Amino acid sequence: MTTVHNESIVRTVVKKVSAYIPQVEKPKKKIGLSEKFIWCGIALLAYLVMGQIPLYGVTDSPQFDFLAFARVIFAAQQGTLLELGIGPIVTAGLLMQLLKGSELIKLNFKDPDDRSLFTSATKIVTIIVIIAEGALYGVSVYGGLLAHPSLIPILIGQLIGASIVVMYL
Repeated sequence: MTTVHNESIVRTVVKKVSAYIPQVEKPKKKIGLSEKFIWCGIALLAYLVMGQIPLYGVTDSPQFDFLAFARVIFAAQQGTLLELGIGPIVTAGLLMQLLKGSELIKLNFKDPDDRSLFTSATKIVTIIVIIAEGALYGVSVYGGLLAHPSLIPILIGQLIGASIVVMYL
């Protein structure tokens, strides 16, 4: 199989999958500065509230927080819905930039279709990273700290759901 054929397959898959991912449309009219501040305040309030809501089912916190040094960078808070913070978003963005920079994916950012494709691919990779980190973190860090092992899927769902909300904030 040729590289061009592989690229067209990837483009097709990204376009088909991105049809199912909610997109933020461009506003039909220019948004004023005061309205932008209001929406930023609402997003900030939602983020801060999520940082205060504890994970359901967790009875104890880990004895040692091995990611304490990274919590500031990833805007995460241990034991809350923001356990993963913006980590998956940053990870996926860096991964996509590395792939673009090393020419493993060939895109022309001057072309609006390629920019849109890159943005959609980044969202898809972000969701994949969110699912992977949520599952791994839920099982490895909180697996033994739950009231009952049957709560692991609920914990993973909380981590994934909260991280997807953060992605769209």
